[in-house]
Amino acid sequence: MMSFFRLLAQRMAQQGFLKLSFLDIDQVPAAGVMCFDYGNTLFLYNNGYNPQFGSLSPGFLSKVYSIKDSIEKGKLRYDLLKGEEGYKKRLGSSPVPLYHLKIDFDE
Repeated sequence: MMSFFRLLAQRMAQQGFLKLSFLDIDQVPAAGVMCFDYGNTLFLYNNGYNPQFGSLSPGFLSKVYSIKDSIEKGKLRYDLLKGEEGYKKRLGSSPVPLYHLKIDFDE
């Protein structure tokens, strides 16, 4: 999994889409978010936090700061992508229906 994330980060950085943000507490990394910046949208792909600071909700705060930064940079949309994690509701997002379409062509 680590090699997947490294390769993904490299490829997205090469395209100019990667945006990494970190939250430090007393110069110690407390949380980070990995986003993709494309057009007028910032897509939150993954995030993590240091359990040492768990009682301070650094994971949630890092997302809040990431959203704030995207607004300040003029982004029109912040996409939390699919999934029903509780933080998404706390951040005020609403689900967007996703559809899967399969077309079979008969000869």
